[in-house]
Amino acid sequence: MKKLLIAVAALAFGLTACNNTANTANTTEEGATTTTGKIAYFYIDQVVAEYQFATEQNAAFQEEYAKATKQLQANEAAIEKDYNKLQKKVADLQEKVNKVLITRANAEAEMQKLQAEEVKIQERINKHQQEAQKIAGELSEKEMVVNNQIVNNVYEYVAKLNADLRYDIVLSSTTTGGPIINANPALNITAEIVAGLNAAYSK
Repeated sequence: MKKLLIAVAALAFGLTACNNTANTANTTEEGATTTTGKIAYFYIDQVVAEYQFATEQNAAFQEEYAKATKQLQANEAAIEKDYNKLQKKVADLQEKVNKVLITRANAEAEMQKLQAEEVKIQERINKHQQEAQKIAGELSEKEMVVNNQIVNNVYEYVAKLNADLRYDIVLSSTTTGGPIINANPALNITAEIVAGLNAAYSK
């Protein structure tokens, strides 16, 4: 989830940072655009890692994901166990038939019972697959909602922080190497953004 948050947020800010500042630039009395000449940047992955709301939401999602996975695995194991039992019954019946230890009529009756069991197991398999797809879809949707909430919160705070246009542009990057490769640390406002977000969240 963390990687997805980083990718979505970085993309969002990469596309909107320039437009946002350009549309709200200061103007003089003559209508000419003025600039501060200042640029700032922040590391979105660090923000997500230290933003309390993001960490809590991520922990809750991981807990729900683990619970759902455990439930599905237990159900799958139970189906597999019953299927193996059925296979053994079929093998035992075949051995009896080969050794003529059972009449043909009884063998046919037993086979019909086993076929009925197989149908029930197949129904369980189909239901399990449908449930797995449903849970996967629900989890994916929840993850997307959380991602969007985090990105929106960060975006709104950065816009609020730069409402006075102290910076001509605010860029986002990641600590893993892009898009900003090298920059003056004095322009890094990551800590300020994290502190502001956490202060707003704790209210």
